[in-house]
Amino acid sequence: MLWLYIVLGVAALIVVLECGIAVYFFNFAIKKHPYDPYKEAEKRPEEMKEELAVYDAAKKGLHEYEYDTVELLSRDGLKLKARYYHAKASRKITVIMMHGYNNCWFYQFGYDALFYLSHGCDVLLPDQRACGESEGKYITFGVYESEDCADWCYRVNEEYSPEYIILHGISLGGATVCCATGEKLPKNVKGVIEDCGFTSPYEQFVHNLKPMHLPPFMVLPVTNLYCKMKAGYGFKQKRAVDVIRENKLPLLVIHGDTDTFVPTWMGKKIYEAANCDKELLLIEGAEHAMAYRVDGKKCQAAAARLIYKATGIDITN
Repeated sequence: MLWLYIVLGVAALIVVLECGIAVYFFNFAIKKHPYDPYKEAEKRPEEMKEELAVYDAAKKGLHEYEYDTVELLSRDGLKLKARYYHAKASRKITVIMMHGYNNCWFYQFGYDALFYLSHGCDVLLPDQRACGESEGKYITFGVYESEDCADWCYRVNEEYSPEYIILHGISLGGATVCCATGEKLPKNVKGVIEDCGFTSPYEQFVHNLKPMHLPPFMVLPVTNLYCKMKAGYGFKQKRAVDVIRENKLPLLVIHGDTDTFVPTWMGKKIYEAANCDKELLLIEGAEHAMAYRVDGKKCQAAAARLIYKATGIDITN
């Protein structure tokens, strides 16, 4: 009888431990905790100096363009916000740029958007759900963000009627635009640029647990169940690497070859899974979400090639 009590006690301890880890991991990874580089610079001024210079240059550049504030009501009732920037000589191409995890449109895409604007492309810069000025409590790793992305396409058509739409996402936004190709999209959505996106939430979490020395089999099943209860989705519910197999739009995959946060093999796996006109661009020496910073010219040239394939318009001329 004593052994039975011991076994039951150990089992109860393991359950309590797993539940505790699941709640911690959920709060750490799923609940929003926005990144603000200006606040971060108060703690690490020298380390953040170069990064802030990039943001300030982007802010200055964007002041030259007119913009509208646009809103969207998500399918689950969240008020989402975006800025629509107008190119000075529009080519009737709108690039919808989906930012990454716990970020916002400005910190991640302000600088990159200037390339499109200066080459005649209008740009929609949404704050993804639970980020920036958009409502929401939880990051859903592309599961619901992909629905939002599809709905932004219709919202842009309703308000601005572009001839072509290109989807461009980075990190979480990269997975978002891949998964959005599985949604019903307007016919004028013509191409996809995926920068350092993950293959699936589950595989991303398995990778992120490694430096924590936490075994996935102990953490993820219970966290997955808890996430379904709290946030309404599961980690294997929508996988970018699976959805992209059915995509027929031209695809550009960009990834840094030294990315350790979303490892480079994930970008390669998404590229290999795609059955469409596709290009893989690996940027030497680029860590996570830094490809444009390390070699902007290569990234921009590849983006221009994608747009030409998708629309027949050479934005570099």
